[in-house]
Amino acid sequence: MSDWFDFFNAYRAPAQHLSSLLLAAAIWRWGGRPERWLMAAFLATMVFPVYLARWLNAGTAMEIGPYADYVMMLDMIAGVLFVGIALKANRNYPLWIAGFQLVAVGTHLVRGVVDGILPLAVAILVIGPSYCQLAILAGGFGRHVLRVRRFGNYRDWRPTQGRAAGMLF
Repeated sequence: MSDWFDFFNAYRAPAQHLSSLLLAAAIWRWGGRPERWLMAAFLATMVFPVYLARWLNAGTAMEIGPYADYVMMLDMIAGVLFVGIALKANRNYPLWIAGFQLVAVGTHLVRGVVDGILPLAVAILVIGPSYCQLAILAGGFGRHVLRVRRFGNYRDWRPTQGRAAGMLF
């Protein structure tokens, strides 16, 4: 059992990043605008910063180390983006993606208030939602492709009332 855990732990981040890049290529080809916006936000806030940190030699476990404030800022930016996209998109699954991001943001807020929180719990609650978000994005993209194939193109964004509501995208 320990060998499987070590194998999973050693390759989980590269596997997530590779699958997110493959999904991004598929979304760029067959996805709608909400899928593209969600994938762009995911890559910009959760994949590319990891490689930037490695390039700058910032170390691992950024969520609980000296760079935790930067990770919190990225998670908050991702939260704002995901919630904005979810409220505007003519899809239901972005709400789940935004909800999982709010779990990560809430974890940062709890870490700032509670002194005795375990670093492993923080790491799981900050990193874990991204795996669920990627799976939900893949499933939502698959449902979008099936719906377009079966019924044809449909509206990407919800209709807006008034000028101020239409300024987001």
